[in-house]
Amino acid sequence: MSAVGSLLRDLESTMLRGSNEERADILSRLTDLFLATAVHMDEEQVGVFDVVIGRLSRAIELRARVELSERLAPVPNAPSGIVRQLALDEIAVARAVLVQSPRLNDQDLVAISAAKGRDHMLAITERPELGEPVTDFLILRGGRVVTHAVAANQTARFSRHGMGVLVMRAAQDDALQHTLGLRRDIPAELVDQLMTAAKNSARRRLSESLEPVLAGEVDGAVERGADAIAAGGQMPGELGAISAALVEIRELNEAGLLDEAKVRDYARDGAAEHAICGVAVLAQLGLPASEQIILGSDREAVLLVARALGWSWETTAALISLRKDFGKSQASVDRARESFRNLAQGTAQRVLGFLRMRDAKP
Repeated sequence: MSAVGSLLRDLESTMLRGSNEERADILSRLTDLFLATAVHMDEEQVGVFDVVIGRLSRAIELRARVELSERLAPVPNAPSGIVRQLALDEIAVARAVLVQSPRLNDQDLVAISAAKGRDHMLAITERPELGEPVTDFLILRGGRVVTHAVAANQTARFSRHGMGVLVMRAAQDDALQHTLGLRRDIPAELVDQLMTAAKNSARRRLSESLEPVLAGEVDGAVERGADAIAAGGQMPGELGAISAALVEIRELNEAGLLDEAKVRDYARDGAAEHAICGVAVLAQLGLPASEQIILGSDREAVLLVARALGWSWETTAALISLRKDFGKSQASVDRARESFRNLAQGTAQRVLGFLRMRDAKP
């Protein structure tokens, strides 16, 4: 550590008489020395740098503090005192350590969030493996923007209470519904609540966008369709034909040849098994749920899934044509087309996200 002693002597002189540039130079040299030897240091040796760098960093300009934060952020045994000091600095300085530094524990992160506010909280939401005490606090105190950000962190862990609060807020927040629909760690009983919220949102949006004469007829379409898909019951059919079709569809998908047009062609040709398997693969749903979508008791189910996937009405109509009850009434076809065109894609995607979660539950 003789190099540290030499730098300490330079530091004392620079602190008394040096310019900002000289202080920044000493800091850079100290940081270089630390990074070059950090892997071999014990905590006592790291503590020496903690004191020295911490003292100097309080007397340097913003640009140099930002650089120091970025250099120390990924270091596993960075001086903990200086990391906390940087984390409490203005956000331009704090961001790197808030996002990356493993030296900040849950207690540190909660304290920083309480002391500094939204910008620091948003940086914290980007950390990998956020613990439950931190996510609980961010949900409680962070406001809508922070809540959405932490909900979107797929590696964050949530307590039962914290997740319950998110689901409760999602009932009045369509964007939060969409974010939660991408998660795979929501308890089964809360998935049911999310499904209800999504169906209510879809019903509300459709009712607002349709003419009054159609609104009453479509009012229950999304709920019935989602319930039918969620039931996931196996429809009668030739399991051997389905299995053979699934092998072929998977081969097409692996070759990059499976898309909306292919599914539409299968449906128009009356190849129901291939169309069902194509929907299953592209929608990321199981075969029973996909068969229920195409051939189940509610025609509107296919509207939801096709809209969520961004498919055209032509493809949707081709899938509906596989049903025996299609075409008996031109008025019903026209109403289905109108419902499809007035169904917001974002709403349909939220419902599909919840269906995927439910389909994945054992």
